[in-house]
Amino acid sequence: MAEIEKLMRGLGSSRWEARRAASEALVNLGSPAVGPLIDALRDKNPDVRWAAIRALGRLGDPIAVKSIAKALRDEDSGVRKTAAEALGKISDARATAPLIAAVDDENWSVRQAAVESLGRMGRPKAVDAVVNALRDGYSDVRQAAVSAAVQIGKPAVLPLIKALGDDNPDTRRCSAEALGRMKDQTSVPALIERLGDGNAGVRQSAIEALGRIGDSSATVQLVAMLEDEDSSVRWAAARALGDVGNLDAIGPLTVAFKDGNSGVRWAAYKAADSICRRFNTQEPPPRVD
Repeated sequence: MAEIEKLMRGLGSSRWEARRAASEALVNLGSPAVGPLIDALRDKNPDVRWAAIRALGRLGDPIAVKSIAKALRDEDSGVRKTAAEALGKISDARATAPLIAAVDDENWSVRQAAVESLGRMGRPKAVDAVVNALRDGYSDVRQAAVSAAVQIGKPAVLPLIKALGDDNPDTRRCSAEALGRMKDQTSVPALIERLGDGNAGVRQSAIEALGRIGDSSATVQLVAMLEDEDSSVRWAAARALGDVGNLDAIGPLTVAFKDGNSGVRWAAYKAADSICRRFNTQEPPPRVD
């Protein structure tokens, strides 16, 4: 007990190295340290609360969930963020509702940590909060939401498809990215519809998603995107056609060898070459200058 008391005092050190050493030692002690660490969450010093929560997260004892969840309302944003991270590591179902509430935190780093933890936990109950986070004003939060939706999996598909029609182009782009990473074929028609989006970034994300899914039913629409006004979209279309691997794309890709953008030309050549090799054709496409 004397050793634990000494280490707990170390959490309040003015030196970061000393706080880290004390935290590491408490984690190594295991279960006997859980109670004192929970008590430390009431300390006036935010550094102590932060270090205690971090240690509790690493210990992973579910008995600490309720106390850590309360820390999501701490006045210090660093403490709130660490609490969100710790709850994700413990991954107890009781943390789902508090983490969902934390997705609306005023601090973007807390929102990001909450979304990441919800993804790690993979609870279907969190789907709406995660998809709503695709509308966040901070790109790091949106990207965390993309990954979280992928981790949650099938329950997120329909909400993501619906989000493809959102007014915010960032939300549409991120939704397409998530669906592509999930490789869910039921999203193909909705992604094809986004090929006509007025935002080039959304069109590119939809194309990349279709390439990841690899459904040959999208070949005709992807071929049409080789003539898009935006070179990044044409580049993505060429790459996606290579991923889909339909022989019908060889002709249009060969035409794209003459595109005014060198990146598009090279992507078209690589795609055509990949398809030819896949089908062992006797006449590979001519080289690009």
